[in-house]
Amino acid sequence: MEMSKEIHETASRLFGDVVTPHTQERSEAGVLDAATWEGMNGMGLGLVMVPEAHGGIGGGLPEAAAILRAAGEHAVPGPVLEWVLGNALLSQVGEAPSEAPLALAFTAPAQAMLRDVPWLRQTPRCVVVGDAGLAWCDVRGLVIEDEGPDASGEPLARATLPADLEWHAPGGWSRDACLRRAALLRGAQMLGAMQWCLARTVAYTQERKQFGREIGKFQVVQQTMAEMASAVVAAQIMLDAAIADPDNVAMVAAARSRLGDAADTVFAHAHQVHGAIGFSYEYVLHFRTRRLMAWRDQFGTVAQWRRHLSGCFEGVAADGVWPVIAGV
Repeated sequence: MEMSKEIHETASRLFGDVVTPHTQERSEAGVLDAATWEGMNGMGLGLVMVPEAHGGIGGGLPEAAAILRAAGEHAVPGPVLEWVLGNALLSQVGEAPSEAPLALAFTAPAQAMLRDVPWLRQTPRCVVVGDAGLAWCDVRGLVIEDEGPDASGEPLARATLPADLEWHAPGGWSRDACLRRAALLRGAQMLGAMQWCLARTVAYTQERKQFGREIGKFQVVQQTMAEMASAVVAAQIMLDAAIADPDNVAMVAAARSRLGDAADTVFAHAHQVHGAIGFSYEYVLHFRTRRLMAWRDQFGTVAQWRRHLSGCFEGVAADGVWPVIAGV
């Protein structure tokens, strides 16, 4: 816990120094900010889940989630999650970690096409996770088709995998286990963005005056803020529990479902309280809320995770429900 807190504070300081509205705007043109990546490399953030024997920090999922939560708070553009998790996967098969950003893609059985891959064109290598194991390829050798930006404005692309792609036996995690960890790390980014939106909106209710007093003193605004805060706290509790037990399918599915609901609540309430200024491009709220709308459906949509959750209880008798929830 202490290590996660220190890593979060370190990452947050870095992102606060290097991430600006200008770097966020440039990301919508498909440009990765060099200063951000140099800073992350200098602090070894991409090595957080790489074992010490391979030159890494030797942390686990909680430490990686601390970095991603800070990235969400500051709306850091670029494939931060893909880089952190991609390096962890490469280290499992004895491959050296990458200082350059990585793309990350999951393939379905008998599927040779990579779809909706963030930052594929802008990264030198793509790490691919499939039922056959783990592979990676030089992006320069792929025929890439742009699929347009996601809700945050960041680029997505698709490409066909090379026929001679070499697959390696997974060093520790199956495809589904990798997907759960990716989903939880994306959830950490969502949580960071939601916590920032909550704090900024609370501050705004104390700054904005109407009818001679701060709008935060009106009961209807207080009710809106209470709903927003409870959604964020509930999502945090669920996410923390899932990160502590990432192989508990029911817990991961419940956490991602709850995060999706919380993202909807935060998006609606933050913009409602801010009013017109919240929808202006010059105001920085949208850099978080648009990312929430993009992230909520990456590494599994809310509907897909709810189906996973319901499937965990299929055929379970009444006295077996709690053991499924508790993972015992």
